[in-house]
Amino acid sequence: MTSMPTGGAFEILKPFLLMAAIAFAVGFFSYLAFTPAEARRDEAWRTTVSGPSSADWNLVKHI
Repeated sequence: MTSMPTGGAFEILKPFLLMAAIAFAVGFFSYLAFTPAEARRDEAWRTTVSGPSSADWNLVKHI
């Protein structure tokens, strides 16, 4: 008779969760290290939103 492991799901997923946490930390800290502070601060303000590309964008749709 074989005995079932008593560790549960967390013991199975622990190496993957640890690897994901380490990968997230490495990515986040490398982003902070290699991106200038001015670029990180002003990045949200530099994005622009374009309007519709044609004059007839609001036509009534016929089904």
